[in-house]
Amino acid sequence: MKIDMILVFAIVVGLVAVPYALFILFGSGNSKKIEKQIKEEAKKNNLNINHSEKWSSRYLSLDTVANKLLFSKTRGEELEHQHIDLNTITRIVTLEDRTSKRIDGKMHDTLEKLSLEFISKENAQPIVINFYDSTLDATQNYEMNRVNKWKELIEKQLKLSAKHSKAA
Repeated sequence: MKIDMILVFAIVVGLVAVPYALFILFGSGNSKKIEKQIKEEAKKNNLNINHSEKWSSRYLSLDTVANKLLFSKTRGEELEHQHIDLNTITRIVTLEDRTSKRIDGKMHDTLEKLSLEFISKENAQPIVINFYDSTLDATQNYEMNRVNKWKELIEKQLKLSAKHSKAA
């Protein structure tokens, strides 16, 4: 009787655990490939990444020594990189696109898009990096916290670089 229960238990675990483990192993291969491409892009541009974060299909990295930001995102199978030289930036603005809808007699705000806009010193076209777009990814995962964290980190970096340039 005990052997029968052990055998049933082993079969059930095998049917559940083995496919789960294989799913994890094969699913992480693409993200490792993308991380390798981002590291190669950083190395190609002589960036030493001090801060980085990955979410959805976006990757944001900061080199505090070179004062540069690398924003990467996947579009289908392709990985796009955007380099931002913080030495040319004066300030950062958070762009929120919200819509209000009445559901069951109550007003609800819905976040549609969330971005950071980098205003250039040379009055050039502002650079915008998108943190969230409801048309691409409907699930929200602490986007406001993430934007505020990165905005604070980059503003701190801008102040440090301004102090260094005044001292020089």
